[in-house]
Amino acid sequence: MSQVKLCSHPLRTVLISVESQPCHGNAGCSPNCGQFHLYQLPMPHLKNKDISIRYELAGDETKPPLVLVFGISMSCEDWFELGYVARLAASFRLVCVDLRGHGASAHPDSSRDYALEDMASDVETVIEGLGLERPILWGYSLGAKVALAAAGRDPSAYSALILGGFELHSVVNVDNDLVAETFAQGSEAWLSLWQQMFDVPKGMAERLAGCDTQALHALRLAEAEWPSLAGTPEKIEVPVLLYAGEHCFFRDATASMARRFPTARYIERPGRNHFDLMTESSWITREVIDDLSAP
Repeated sequence: MSQVKLCSHPLRTVLISVESQPCHGNAGCSPNCGQFHLYQLPMPHLKNKDISIRYELAGDETKPPLVLVFGISMSCEDWFELGYVARLAASFRLVCVDLRGHGASAHPDSSRDYALEDMASDVETVIEGLGLERPILWGYSLGAKVALAAAGRDPSAYSALILGGFELHSVVNVDNDLVAETFAQGSEAWLSLWQQMFDVPKGMAERLAGCDTQALHALRLAEAEWPSLAGTPEKIEVPVLLYAGEHCFFRDATASMARRFPTARYIERPGRNHFDLMTESSWITREVIDDLSAP
């Protein structure tokens, strides 16, 4: 991933994964200012039946492929903003995926479109579309559940799993569920809930404030009907790295899974909860590189 330097001209939208080109005055600053601008390219998408799934590429194409899937309401940009991509780029070919309802992927508004198997197939669509051979699959929170569901469908298709902060069976009481209730109140309420949990980075806060809470509400209602993944860990024979924060509400559930996978290791970050653990990219990426970067 090339290093770029922005001149002082303000850019409304910047993605680390876009191309950098020398300035020729077409960004509104002085011609030939000698610096580089970021030019946003069309976001790449693949079709999963009639659902458009966005992905972003980064890293070294000669290194092992690593597919990244974040949690509910999060998007590819979060992997960049929180420092994961910068730390992993020299060791992996990185593929960030926006699940349906998230980021720049399609946002169906019916809960029928958010079955667990359909969301797992979003990940499979990107892997197959890019021709990735036995990638490592990394999911956090809701993304971990989707990643494990995908691995359970074809355990031989992956070389390793990294799964953080999740449970095998979603327990969602749709009549009294804080997440669903907050989505029903809109994106500002959703952002406010996150801000009560940790110091949300600026870019993430802007994305949370603009997320499609109608689609995410439909997803949450669908999650209440998702099947348990309790029988899946025993199927996974590749290395599995499990992790959580000490104060994560899924800490016990995640830690206990280490006994269920044939080959798994659990690590924990002291003092962190489910949310602020995501900002600890230097800690977890160091573990991933040490464990899984060798072919």
